[in-house]
Amino acid sequence: MSRTPLISVCVPTYNYARFIDDCIRSVMDQTLTDWELVICDDCSTDHTEEVVRRYAAADPRIRYVRNERRLGMNGNVKRAAETGTGRYLKMLCSDDWMAPRCLEVLSGLMEEFPSATIATSAVIQTNEAGVASHVQFLFGSPVSLIRGEQMLDQMARAEGFGGHSSFFIRASSYREVGGYNDTLLYAADYDLAARLCRVGDYLHSDAPLFYGRTQPESSSSVNPLKLWDVQDWFEIPDAIYRPRPPFGREWRRYQGLTARLTARYLANYVLEHLRGHHTYANALGKLLIKHGNFAAGIPFLLVDAPSRLIRKLATTNLPASQPPESWMGPPPAHRGAIAVEDSGTGGAA
Repeated sequence: MSRTPLISVCVPTYNYARFIDDCIRSVMDQTLTDWELVICDDCSTDHTEEVVRRYAAADPRIRYVRNERRLGMNGNVKRAAETGTGRYLKMLCSDDWMAPRCLEVLSGLMEEFPSATIATSAVIQTNEAGVASHVQFLFGSPVSLIRGEQMLDQMARAEGFGGHSSFFIRASSYREVGGYNDTLLYAADYDLAARLCRVGDYLHSDAPLFYGRTQPESSSSVNPLKLWDVQDWFEIPDAIYRPRPPFGREWRRYQGLTARLTARYLANYVLEHLRGHHTYANALGKLLIKHGNFAAGIPFLLVDAPSRLIRKLATTNLPASQPPESWMGPPPAHRGAIAVEDSGTGGAA
């Protein structure tokens, strides 16, 4: 491996010793070998450190970094990304893992399309045990290169960019936009992807290149009643779509997205009260009073619900998901032991 690796696989973790074997082994199984693995531990209290240090003792490409104090989810994601030294940054949550050709395919695409600042791929969704259930995040083409400005238009229509574990980022572009915003409560990945689309293009492969584990403690499974993320969805477009002189492109984008958000939150405000979740509904109401775009959101609400129903009933040629294939088998830790030096510091998860 060269002194500066081609790819830094950046893994933030906290108390995921029971999953991190799969994550690490998937990096070691990659067909492309010019990588470093940086694992940033946000002061775990389980045996995460012992597990990672056993692998690091066996492979010098693996680095373990333990924070001196808790940084929180986005703070730890930011530190992991900024500890990497490679030309590319592959973000990976510590309860997820990669398919063997992930780094080879995504780095090859980024080399082929130098205008791209970020690449993503389809995901193999699994349950907590790692059993594949379906493939999702499909664009309908083997490879899609989408202009950054077009992605910002899609964002204005409330279409997303994927999440942390799908991100493959050009490191120079990451530095250009200032990296992750660790002041956000939840949606720092959404914010970063939008800012990367300001300076370049978006690249996507429909090849399923990583496994996303659904388990109760993952950030994507957080109970929405805890209000982890709601204000981010208003604050991010307010920051991204600037400056926005009246009736200009950024103004139209901002109006479109905040109208959709306001309509959605108004509907949820009523529904959550009907479900008896009065505390949550009242918090949504306060958020709407502070951030809501009522002038555009209320008219949008009148047409949004019928249009959603029509879209749901309409036949489309782009499947939302596909069934798993036979090769999408058990996670790496279930495939038998690998040779790892025993440091004597404890057992694996």
